[in-house]
Amino acid sequence: MLFKSVTKEVKKLFLFKRSNASVQRQEEILHLKRRLEEFDIQFSNLAYQSSGVETRTLMEISRTVAQNNELLNTLSSERELAVQQLLANRVGISPKILEEHHQFIVTMAHIFGGPYPCLREYVRSSIT
Repeated sequence: MLFKSVTKEVKKLFLFKRSNASVQRQEEILHLKRRLEEFDIQFSNLAYQSSGVETRTLMEISRTVAQNNELLNTLSSERELAVQQLLANRVGISPKILEEHHQFIVTMAHIFGGPYPCLREYVRSSIT
């Protein structure tokens, strides 16, 4: 009887935690969606199309932007990836590649550098 009661309580707690995490993910997605609209980026336009550049390379570029206050501030203030030349020199990627993938880089930089712990964890777990 005690085991059944404990099991029931554990299930309730698990469902509560799961639903709470789900709500947090939804809130993060809505917040990110509104933020990206400032950059004229729609989720539907973010489907990655391979062009010889590995996803991991683009993720590293995005992390570079997110971890560098100067680059992230420039991105936020100018509402575009206008730091391409500076970034190209830092990561050794041509400005053309950065331009082709700028929506992806902007989005991932916001996820890595913004208030999105659930989305960050999802991205990290999906690329390993």
